[in-house]
Amino acid sequence: MERTKRGGQIVIECPNTIFHLYVNNQEEISKIDIFMRNIRNVKKLGITDIYNWCNRQKIDYSTSFHYRKDFSFVRNMQSYYAYSKHKLKYRAKLGTI
Repeated sequence: MERTKRGGQIVIECPNTIFHLYVNNQEEISKIDIFMRNIRNVKKLGITDIYNWCNRQKIDYSTSFHYRKDFSFVRNMQSYYAYSKHKLKYRAKLGTI
């Protein structure tokens, strides 16, 4: 699903998940800037943490799965399963399915 947004886009790449955060004003840019500075000090940050932060801050986002050639097929499928599970969970939580 391709979405066009006014303003800018910031990309956060996790091992198999890519988050596209869409910013429309200076306030959203400031929130993302603070978030990016804070995650540098975190030892472990999961996909769930990013989903929760985006929803709490009301930052519009989309996600996509990235197949990693340096990972085994089994590991990619496990990651895809986890990605799909999270995506369905959050879409149901937000009422978009």
